[in-house]
Amino acid sequence: MSTEIGEIIMAEERNTHVKVAMAEVLGLYMIALVGILVGSYGLKVFDGLGVIINIAMYLGLGLLVCTIIAFWNENLLLTGIFGILAVFLLSFSPMVSGAMGSFGDFQSAMTYMVFIGLLLWVMALVSLMQPVKILPVLLFIAGLAFMFLGMWFNDFGHGNGDNLRAVVGVLWMLTGLIATYMAAAITMLVMKGKPVLPLLISK
Repeated sequence: MSTEIGEIIMAEERNTHVKVAMAEVLGLYMIALVGILVGSYGLKVFDGLGVIINIAMYLGLGLLVCTIIAFWNENLLLTGIFGILAVFLLSFSPMVSGAMGSFGDFQSAMTYMVFIGLLLWVMALVSLMQPVKILPVLLFIAGLAFMFLGMWFNDFGHGNGDNLRAVVGVLWMLTGLIATYMAAAITMLVMKGKPVLPLLISK
């Protein structure tokens, strides 16, 4: 009887871990998509912002689903990370419209993005307490990417759109590539039951 109970508990633990991993992988792939798109724009692979603005809301909804799953699984760190990014993506189009509208409020938009970058830095410091050490690297670079995006957006509002564009492109592309790598590494970890690609896990 005790053996059966133990098996049930272990099965439930495995299910919980899979659920958490699913939220992580889905969220990381969406972050990767945003990062690579914004990075490509910054590096002048293309010059239109329409696609990024139009899909931001849908990516935000996807990250909101990941936030709910993380909350359901009592993953406090993921809830904070995915939650703040979901809010940003859902508010991205209205923010751009407000900044580029009749009020021309680029300074507020810059403050908003820089503050999100600072929040990600706080989460990066908190994430140093957990074993996957590549996560703080991702959060630190993503925080920088948000800060420079805000400064570039403010420059754009003052007619200096190319001043920080390359820096924004490199930081966001790095964010997208690291997020892609992490998602693939976590998928392999769950599928194989052991690390395949290094995640800088400390004991």
